[in-house]
Parts: sequence; structure tokens; C-alpha cells
Amino acid sequence: MIIRMPIDIKSLYLNIKNDNLTGHTPTVATPLKQGKSVHEELAQILQLPENIPSESKEKLTMKLLSKSRADVRIVRTYLFEKIAVNGIMIDAGACYCIYIREEIDPKSVHFGRQKVHYPQVLDYEDEEIVISNGRVIKAISKALNDYAFIVQAFEYDTATGVLNFDALIVGENGVPYSKVFLIRRGVGDKFSSVFKEYLDDYDMEIIAIRDRLGYDSVNPENFMDCMNENRQKAISIVTNSLNESGKKEWYELSRYYPYALFDIEVKNKAEKEYLIVRFTSTQICYFNLPISIIRFISAFSSQVKLILVTDINGNPSMHEFTSQDLEHMKKTICSVTYEYQGV
Repeated sequence: MIIRMPIDIKSLYLNIKNDNLTGHTPTVATPLKQGKSVHEELAQILQLPENIPSESKEKLTMKLLSKSRADVRIVRTYLFEKIAVNGIMIDAGACYCIYIREEIDPKSVHFGRQKVHYPQVLDYEDEEIVISNGRVIKAISKALNDYAFIVQAFEYDTATGVLNFDALIVGENGVPYSKVFLIRRGVGDKFSSVFKEYLDDYDMEIIAIRDRLGYDSVNPENFMDCMNENRQKAISIVTNSLNESGKKEWYELSRYYPYALFDIEVKNKAEKEYLIVRFTSTQICYFNLPISIIRFISAFSSQVKLILVTDINGNPSMHEFTSQDLEHMKKTICSVTYEYQGV
């Protein structure tokens, strides 16, 4: 049985650059219980076995409490030796530690509050165990080719004892924080949603769109709106195809994150496939890819597919390409970046 434990979206991530004046670091904790409110899905962590030798547990608990400024107790501590990310097993040479901490000061407004903690920096070693959350996170990053990622949930396999990190790739290494998260208070969509341009496609697309929708219906002022509508139509065609084929566990990342390196994440158990969707109003099999996506395809060559929808405003047709197919296609360089470094 797989026990899935979702965590706060801003609590565990790596390779995202903080471009803010202050703050904005991973919280590395998710509320489990506060007052009468209980995070039901995360509460499944209570089903997991504690497998720490008693002497090690006592010393580790002292370490976990040593820097606490509030009156707290450690409710449970979990060690995981078998680690995977998106279904890929990794070897970090150390265990990963997750623990539940409860505030016990009856005078505090947070009395009784429990949080699940998974610090990025936690090192402990004795004769029985070796813990290094930092080494595990770095090993996960390496398995994801050091792309920027957010951990969405922990998944524990009760049969194998493997802790799988469900990681969402959100950009290249060093992608700015402001490009990933909306900086605002309150509940709501935490992904930034600005900038999506199709200027490079204008010359190829405008005539075909006008042929289908009418000459007066599309102009430079509303071209972007038309392209965004076509993009959503293409993604709907692809997702409908996924549903018809029985692949119903998918997530449309680019709807919430317009800078995404891919559009749709498809899960087969813990393993993932990344779909990049492109479209054209013409019947020509062509598409533009920025260098960032080309690098992504190279890094995840066995997991990426590009789906091209042609004649999007007429009789749409889907074409599927693998990374190997892309290697053999004719290519045209559309732009070059110049940098002056002095004489």
C-alpha cells in the first residue's frame, strides 16, 4: 500500500534563487494539527513505523530539541533508509529524518499545535544510524539533473519501506523565486502567472489563422489572445487523448505556471513522463523551442515527449515526437545572444 502525505507547496524546494530583499526560504514543515483542525491526508504519517533504536532515539530527540525556543516535545520520529524521487531509487549513503513536534506550553496560543518537520539541514550519527537530510536532498537534486524542483508530497510504500519524494520540476537551476511563486498573503494560487509570448510564431501563424477565422478577426492587437486560446485548445485535445487512453493521473503544470519547461506531467505509479505541447494553425509540422526546453529534453530524454497539434483551427491532428525524433529534424537558429566583455 502507498501512503501519500502531501505537504505545503512552499515548504520543501531546491535550486530556486531567492530574488527578494528578505526571507522566502523553505518552511520545511507542514501543520498537522492546530486546535480542532487536522490535516487528514498528512495525518496518515501516524501509520508509519518508528524504527529507531531506543538509545539513538533519545540522543536524536535531544538534538532536535536543543535549539527550540518554545516548550515542545517530539511526538514521533521517522527514519528512511530507502529513498526514491519520482519512482527513481537513489543512494545518498544516509537516512532521511522526518519528525512531528508539538507545542506544550499551556500559556501559549499555539498550545497543542503539531507540525511535521523535515529540515533540509539535519545531521546526526552514532554507532547505529547515520542521518543527513542535506545529503539526501542533494542526491534527489542530482537525480533530477539539478533542475529547480518543489516536493509536493511524501509517498511511503508499506511493502518495501521506500520513501518516494513526489517532486515537481518548475524550472532551470537558479530560476528566480518571484518567477515561481506569487508573493502575496492569504490563500490562493501561489504560482506566478504572467508573460507568455508567441511573437516568433507571428509570421507563420497569422495567415493560417485568418484563413480559418476570418481576416478581420485577428490582428496584431489580439494575436496573443488568439494564440492563448489555441494553446488551451491544443492542451485540451492532448488531455482528452490521455483520458481516452486510460492515463487519468496527469497534471497540467503550465496552466498554473506559464514558465514551465513542459506542459503536462503524466504519472504511472511513481514514475513520471513529461509532455511538451505545441500547436500551429498551419498543416506544417513545425514548432519553436527555447534553449531552456531543449536542454530539458536532453536532460530527461527518456521521459519527454513532444505533442504537436497541427491545423488547430480546422481539423486538428496530433503528432508525437520523442527526443530521438527531434535530433533528426531540420533546425533553424532564430536568434543569438551577444554579450560585450570589453576589448
